[in-house]
Amino acid sequence: MTIRRFWADQRGNFALLFAMAFVVSIGAAAVAVDSASLYYERRAVQASVDLAAMTAAGNPAEAQRLAQLVMVDAGMLPADSRAGLSVVTGRYLADVHRPIEQRFTPGATPINAVQVSFEKPGTLYFGRAFTTSPQIAATALAAFTPEVSFALGTRLASLNQGVANGLLSALLGTNVSLSVMDYNALAGARVDALRFLGALGQQLDIEAGSYVDVLNMRARSGQIAAALADITTGPVHQVLNVLSNGGRGTEVPVGKILDMGILGSRELGGGSSAGVSLSALEVLMAAARLSDGQKQVGLNLGANVPNLTSLRLDLAIGEVPQGSGWARVGERGATVRSSQLRLKIVAQLLGGAVLLNAGVRVPILLEVAHAEAQVSAIACPTADNRNGSAVIAVRPGVLKLTLGDASDEQLRNFGQPLYPARAKLIDVLLLKVSGAAQVEVAQTDSIMLNFSSQEIGAGATKTARTRTMVTSLMTSLFNSLDLRIDVGPLLVPLTLLEGAVRALITPLGPTLDMTLAGVFSTLGLGLGEADVKVFGVRCTAPALVR
Repeated sequence: MTIRRFWADQRGNFALLFAMAFVVSIGAAAVAVDSASLYYERRAVQASVDLAAMTAAGNPAEAQRLAQLVMVDAGMLPADSRAGLSVVTGRYLADVHRPIEQRFTPGATPINAVQVSFEKPGTLYFGRAFTTSPQIAATALAAFTPEVSFALGTRLASLNQGVANGLLSALLGTNVSLSVMDYNALAGARVDALRFLGALGQQLDIEAGSYVDVLNMRARSGQIAAALADITTGPVHQVLNVLSNGGRGTEVPVGKILDMGILGSRELGGGSSAGVSLSALEVLMAAARLSDGQKQVGLNLGANVPNLTSLRLDLAIGEVPQGSGWARVGERGATVRSSQLRLKIVAQLLGGAVLLNAGVRVPILLEVAHAEAQVSAIACPTADNRNGSAVIAVRPGVLKLTLGDASDEQLRNFGQPLYPARAKLIDVLLLKVSGAAQVEVAQTDSIMLNFSSQEIGAGATKTARTRTMVTSLMTSLFNSLDLRIDVGPLLVPLTLLEGAVRALITPLGPTLDMTLAGVFSTLGLGLGEADVKVFGVRCTAPALVR
């Protein structure tokens, strides 16, 4: 057959085309099989990485080990291998104003997220004869939010209703006249934090929105009492009604009473507060300390001490630092601080014949810096520890007790340090006696308070006490008293006069100690102490955020 006849012969064309098409179809099928295999393998790897990230986020301290176990169980890794696996812990901020890729900061603390990345060669069934296997990579970021609800300075108020009534009346701007039975009832009444905020929202005419809208408002003390009355019954309800009807009262920044953390973003009426239960009396005392009413309160007190003619107390309360509430729901690093306090006690005594029957004025100043409590560690609830556990780092406020003088303006000016002048104890025509003394109690390092699951469940309150606290502040103060005596032309031995002054002042020590303790206890505070209560530990389930 010649070549010309071969090219002109059309027999078997379809067989030839079918053979060629079959080869192309086989090739296409091979590509399709490999592509589908890589696609499903990619999905399987991503699903395994997602699960590894969420599992590791549940326990960041064991993130590497947990992520590896998940990948091994998923068949992505051989046992005891970490090839291609990367696990990074850090902090995720759900800030819509940040680009998504900038919301996770590796290594940042407090840790609340885990990023897991994995890479492996894909599997080719037909294409491996012609090319190398492509790499399959997947990344997942899971975040969680462990939070502690806790409060600082939640000591229940003293049931000395005379002092308590006077202080509350002045601070709240209402007429408070309660009995010991009334205070007992308020102390025992527990209210849910979100229910209280919901009731307060109604008092403030907030019908829709979130709890944050209530926290951003200022409420009158009468409205706070009315909101508490709305969610209580029986004798407590009646007592709170009396308080709410005593006058509109002073304004209180609601956000400085409570900081609800992410729970504040819930819609009003959107559920319970995950175990944040407060005492009605604690809420009232916190409102009193935080109100914008009479930040300097004066009370005339009586005391059964020989030669004591009068005893006056002036209390000045500073602002709570911004971003700090009395009670708070927050994660590791969340902090609450108390207000600064300054207190002046002026005792008037009558001197004996040796002191020419002169009046003796003894001014004493007490300055208390902020106490601070910060969440140091959180352990989420488990089957064995239903309430979780927490460690709170506490620094009680520094105390400085001075025998000296300061004006009311100096007492109120918390922006300036308090530098008392020497006290003029006696100032008559021929006899002048001045004195000065100071006792300072400082706690420089934090005191760690560990709250177990059982203690959280029982509602235990723990106290961090300044380790350098003296037994009797006033006795220590008077023991360090420096006296200067000027008698002019009088022929009176100075040692006799000094002995008479010390003998007159020293018996004041126990009485003034009791006065300080009573006033601070009424305000829910302690001298050289900080009381902390953990209401509960709340841990959201780890969730994928990227």
